[in-house]
Amino acid sequence: MLQAVTILLGSAVAAAIIAGAISHTTKISEFRQTWIDKLRQDIADYVGAAHRWIRKYEELNDLDDQAEKAVKESSELFPIANQARVILWRIRLRFNPRDNQYKAQDDAFLRSLLDLLDPGKLPPTQQTEAAWIGIADSAVEQAREILKREWEVTKYPECTLSSLLPCWTRLRLFFGGPSHNSP
Repeated sequence: MLQAVTILLGSAVAAAIIAGAISHTTKISEFRQTWIDKLRQDIADYVGAAHRWIRKYEELNDLDDQAEKAVKESSELFPIANQARVILWRIRLRFNPRDNQYKAQDDAFLRSLLDLLDPGKLPPTQQTEAAWIGIADSAVEQAREILKREWEVTKYPECTLSSLLPCWTRLRLFFGGPSHNSP
């Protein structure tokens, strides 16, 4: 009888540990999915704002009257650039600034987004918008790769013994055991 109770109790504890780990992993996946959705939206919003900015930049660049150009830059161009930069900063804040295995890819992507607001990155031709769209398409393709990478992590979360350890540690503390293995 004692053996049956011990097995039953042990099974219940194991089930609680596994359920806790699954719940923890599921919650992290939900947070990651929200992060991916918001990042996707911010990237689309930013590219749209940068496109409005380059079109307005081209329009104002064709003006001959420098006084009129200065007024329109302040009243029309600056607000668009500011809106785009706010979105860009929000995107940048979503990325890990520390060294990691994806830092080079992430930094290249962030630079490509910044290039969308830099007319110096465009060739000096009459086809400014076509050149800009090429740069934007490249940035969007980089974004797609990053979003796919992050989706794969969300879709296939790491389910290993290490995800069970926090639950195990809490149970040991609850039952009065040490929080780490004693030598």
